[in-house]
Amino acid sequence: MELTITNRELRLEVAHNVRHIGGYATSSGRVTTETAIRSASLHRLTDAGMRGLAEAGVTTIIDFRSNAERERSVTPDPAPYGIRHIHAPVFQEDASPVGLENAFPGFGTVYGRFLEMGRDAYRTLIEVTADAGGRVLFHCAAGKDRTGVAAALLLDMAGVDDETIIADYTLTEPLLKPMLEQWLPEMRERGVDETRAQQLLAAPRDAIETALKTLREKHGSAEGYARDLGVSDSTISALRARLIA
Repeated sequence: MELTITNRELRLEVAHNVRHIGGYATSSGRVTTETAIRSASLHRLTDAGMRGLAEAGVTTIIDFRSNAERERSVTPDPAPYGIRHIHAPVFQEDASPVGLENAFPGFGTVYGRFLEMGRDAYRTLIEVTADAGGRVLFHCAAGKDRTGVAAALLLDMAGVDDETIIADYTLTEPLLKPMLEQWLPEMRERGVDETRAQQLLAAPRDAIETALKTLREKHGSAEGYARDLGVSDSTISALRARLIA
């Protein structure tokens, strides 16, 4: 399936890979709303960029990054724009593909680990999105790995088919190309060469396919995962009402 970027991307000064997950067909014959927005880090946002978020109806930001990441790349305070900022780290010790010191096991394996180590973070995503009065933006550093798993959970909860979930994930790769040049100096400091950096910013379909397979094997579905996290039936219903038009 080929999806277009232009009809779902939010252009902000300056943030990358910012796009809503609305307009996807669901198993109920309806479509997903534009309530939830996925994104890369927001630390470069200018005043105009933050105002753009507020004007787009965003009332909540959920940050999946670790304390170290947030201290290194500080997001401007969104409170003056009427936006609340929630910190929900998927991990504190770097468990991202970039941070792995041993042989890289593949994105899919790493994403499966995120589902377990990020239980509190993804429960926060589900509960906050279900209850928020406006649009919710969730992000990590690149908006690909931790955020990709989060988007897959919400889309599966809404009844979007796997092929569309995979297609949404792979849209990330072209949107991250402008970030590569910005990230290279930092990655070199961490001993990551350009070839490796390009690999780490890739979004291959088998990565999210493997994550979905792990989700199905261990929890049955995103709803089963949410229930295993202790999310209530009423919250699951409220989330679906927010995600499905």
